[in-house]
Amino acid sequence: MCSIGAVYRPFFSWKTKEVEKRAYNAAIKGELETLSYCLAELSPKHRSQALTEWLSVTEFIKTLGLEPIDWLERAVEITHMFTPQTTGKHNLYIILLSKLNAKIPGYGLYVGETSKTPSIRFEEHAKGKRNRKGPLFSRVVHKHHECLLPTLYHHFNPLSKEEAKELEGEIAEALRIEGIPVYGGH
Repeated sequence: MCSIGAVYRPFFSWKTKEVEKRAYNAAIKGELETLSYCLAELSPKHRSQALTEWLSVTEFIKTLGLEPIDWLERAVEITHMFTPQTTGKHNLYIILLSKLNAKIPGYGLYVGETSKTPSIRFEEHAKGKRNRKGPLFSRVVHKHHECLLPTLYHHFNPLSKEEAKELEGEIAEALRIEGIPVYGGH
């Protein structure tokens, strides 16, 4: 991703029909992140001429019982306002949560930091891993995890331990201020 538009809008340079096709494929596969970016790109906000395609995809995903993440594009903008200052062996990660507070879709985010890779840390949360000292997972993530959202955190990693801890809290707070439900970010 080489420009700011590409960071916030991964499909901005694609033709409308290509984005529509990608949206259908993402919906069939249940890829919420890709589907949400495609719908945002097809929306009248970005492409007023794509209203027919946007409505078509929207109707299709309703038949599948899927709900796109309507605030994902804004979450990318927020996380990309932060710039890492250090490098090290720690990583930030952000997990999509669903069915929070008994709502469907009830999306939210979990912001965390780790000395492990984000995918290993995600697996620990998802599988409810424990060690001799106790649980290695957050109960809210274990119960409500969907997937990692690398578009929100990949530009940070790797970080120093101190900066990872600091950014974890700052990013979580910035997302909360925008009205996005956030857990973690200690």
